[in-house]
Amino acid sequence: MFYEFAHGCARLLIHAVARVHVDRADLLGQPPPYILATNHLTSWDPPLIFAVSPLSVRMTVLAADKWRKVPPILVLFNLMGAIWVKRGEVDRVALRKCVEVLQRGGVIGMSPEGTRSRTGGLIQGRPGVAYLARKAGVPILPVALWGVEQIGPSWRRLRRTDVYLRVGELIHLPPGEGRAAQLDADTDHIMRIIAAMLPERYRGVYA
Repeated sequence: MFYEFAHGCARLLIHAVARVHVDRADLLGQPPPYILATNHLTSWDPPLIFAVSPLSVRMTVLAADKWRKVPPILVLFNLMGAIWVKRGEVDRVALRKCVEVLQRGGVIGMSPEGTRSRTGGLIQGRPGVAYLARKAGVPILPVALWGVEQIGPSWRRLRRTDVYLRVGELIHLPPGEGRAAQLDADTDHIMRIIAAMLPERYRGVYA
């Protein structure tokens, strides 16, 4: 019940601040399990993805450990079953929990970049998404988003802004953990697919 309530709140919030345009929204209804992999521009990204995803898709998000210090966010993420991640290190506990969610038929939402881009363009991807996809034997649903960086400035002027999402076809990687070089190649492949779905100015190091 709380998930449904939070989903409704996210939809109302996003509608209040943005006009959302989704290309291939039907692909968001893919039967789980899968990993939804997206570029990361702002703190608006997670509620945006949450709001546009069908209610039938119960998504588990990753939350940076630093947000544990903010009681309202701590309570909200715990109620939603978020997985806490220690940034700047290989968090094996979090990885194991992600694999368990995927093996139970769930959906994990995460960014291969691991953190927000400060330039607006893609930054170097990290191998976490590729590792989990291979380990759990699940596909990856690539999503490119842009325009979210204008939500804050527009809202301060009491205006809604146009936000765009483009959903791609599932990416299938061979099962198995894979060596470091293979995971790096997989990550590069995932990031280039996301880059190709973005306007050129957002492609960053993958231009």
